[in-house]
Amino acid sequence: MNGNWIVIGLTGGIATGKSTVAQILAELGAKTMDADVLAHQAMRSGSASWKQIVDAFGEQVLGNGREIDRMRLGSLVFSDTEAMARLERIVHPVVVSECRRMLRELRDRQMAPSTMPVVVLEAIKLIESGMQQECDEVWVVTAPLEQQVQRLMGTRGLTMDEARLRIGSQQPPEKNLAMADVVIDNGGDLERTRAQIIAEWKRLETKYLSMSGGASKPSSGGNMSSWRKFVDAHPRLAMWAVLAVGMVVIFLLTSRDVDLEVSQRLFMALACVAVAGISTWIVHWE
Repeated sequence: MNGNWIVIGLTGGIATGKSTVAQILAELGAKTMDADVLAHQAMRSGSASWKQIVDAFGEQVLGNGREIDRMRLGSLVFSDTEAMARLERIVHPVVVSECRRMLRELRDRQMAPSTMPVVVLEAIKLIESGMQQECDEVWVVTAPLEQQVQRLMGTRGLTMDEARLRIGSQQPPEKNLAMADVVIDNGGDLERTRAQIIAEWKRLETKYLSMSGGASKPSSGGNMSSWRKFVDAHPRLAMWAVLAVGMVVIFLLTSRDVDLEVSQRLFMALACVAVAGISTWIVHWE
């Protein structure tokens, strides 16, 4: 765990449905961080990244209010691998630094005992940027190629060729899948996707209880578990302790009406402890 939190790195190709998966996880109680939103913030007018992007690609990428027009910028970089690499060198370090800062802030934040603390880091470039090293698990969202194309055409108004170009500009899905702890198939209907996520969430709850020592169990169960571990590790000592306590209790109960001095009672109690030790040694010796 990353401090007090379980960090899920959520990635996958463009238009596979990462945001849908992140939204369902948020409904289940997870906190979400979207690297794409952080990238938007990093490119705001007047920022250091904004200036570097304008210097690198010219004012042709600017739109209303001199903000960077992502559609214009995308048309330049998605067809040019060198231009894409140049843009990533400007934006990615800022986004990664901000993600790490936010994760550091979470490390010391306490959640209610009944709540499983999960943060979802959604990033299309999770693997390429090395951010998977900050995560406890990597979840990869997949969808059929044609479905990705149709989603891009419907939600972003791209032509089929433009959609295929954007999908093809990303690293092959096999590279993400090779790093995956969990794969969410988002090629079916929403309920099928939701069922996969809920199943993984329940698995995480079991894992969290195990890692946190079963905090939700009654304290007596924890004490019994500790005692059992002690007995397993030190059987002779445990037997000696039980016999000694039993013999001392019996002596005190049977001699309560006998007129004995404190020193005599202490001597007899010590004698009981010694006899218990000898009995334990004889039992194990045999």
